[in-house]
Amino acid sequence: MQRLSVLHDIEPRDDHTMTGVSFVVPVHNGAGHLADVIAAIAAQDDGRPFEIVVVDDGSTDGSAALLESLAQSYRITVVRGPGRGAAAAVNAGIRLASHPVVCQVDQDVVLERGWMQTLVAALDDPAAGAAQGRYVADPGGSFFTRVMGLDLEQRYLRVGTHSDHVCTGNTAYRLAALDAVGLLDESLGYGYDNDLSYRLQAAGYRLVFCRDARSRHRWREGLVGYLVQQYGFGYGRLDVVARHPRRYAGDAVSPAAMMWHPLVMSIALGLIATGFAMSALFGYSMGLVAAGGMLLLALALERSFAGARAWRAFGNTAAVAFPVVHLLRDLSWVAAILVWTCRRLLNRPHKPGHSMAARQPSSLR
Repeated sequence: MQRLSVLHDIEPRDDHTMTGVSFVVPVHNGAGHLADVIAAIAAQDDGRPFEIVVVDDGSTDGSAALLESLAQSYRITVVRGPGRGAAAAVNAGIRLASHPVVCQVDQDVVLERGWMQTLVAALDDPAAGAAQGRYVADPGGSFFTRVMGLDLEQRYLRVGTHSDHVCTGNTAYRLAALDAVGLLDESLGYGYDNDLSYRLQAAGYRLVFCRDARSRHRWREGLVGYLVQQYGFGYGRLDVVARHPRRYAGDAVSPAAMMWHPLVMSIALGLIATGFAMSALFGYSMGLVAAGGMLLLALALERSFAGARAWRAFGNTAAVAFPVVHLLRDLSWVAAILVWTCRRLLNRPHKPGHSMAARQPSSLR
């Protein structure tokens, strides 16, 4: 890793009674939202020792030039990332952090005011190793971004003050806790935050969920972007479960119902395919096809009820699309299961990019 530039010197404030905070932002082709992200982080500055470390991990979309421009308005340190994936980029920023609290924010997450103060206050508890804020759906976002946001916000409704999973990109960590467990696992793509959460808990740290610390996640746009991201989520979850088998039923943020959906989809598709094959070859009845269809109907009904609850809770009409969109999500996860299993059987080497493909420049999407 090579330091590109310290765009402005960051000098500690005189008030040392407040806990200093280092923000770490990994960037790869994130020019679309960077200006909003950095402005929102800078607005968190409340006079305590404060720094923003941006790790540009090989962007080709003009992110580097945009960061140089943003440096005219904000105190930020920009470093060149190692080019080994998002987890390695985050670790590179953490290793440069000067303060005992590290807030890790992704390149497409826009914080609301008070986010930092709320999370840092939660870390006043010496048993707390990390505190996560809440993603809220952007009512002005495009269709698929609203569906993703509503789904996640609905799952957050069931999370209490203490959780078993905090999501990188929206979380404050105690630096000593990160050092104690060895930072992020750089061999993982999607799922490295789950893995870190489980290791922090195993080391005796508490994970805190702060509902009042709000941020908006600018999810990938369009159907293709949605399906690609969901494929990555499914693939990354398999990597995590392979390392933490006891987490096969998920966690507080990804509950058992969500985890079982792609498995039921796999069974349904298997029954339908087998039924059609047996009918064509041997003239058997279509009972297996009907059984598979009933499973698909059950999945759709479960998502319909979830969509109705989300619409009632948040008043966003995108929730009515849950049945169709989430069945497509299940198909993406089934594809991930097949590819992951084949690579395992063939003893192919594991790579972070298998689940978290590099984001393409805006002009190439």
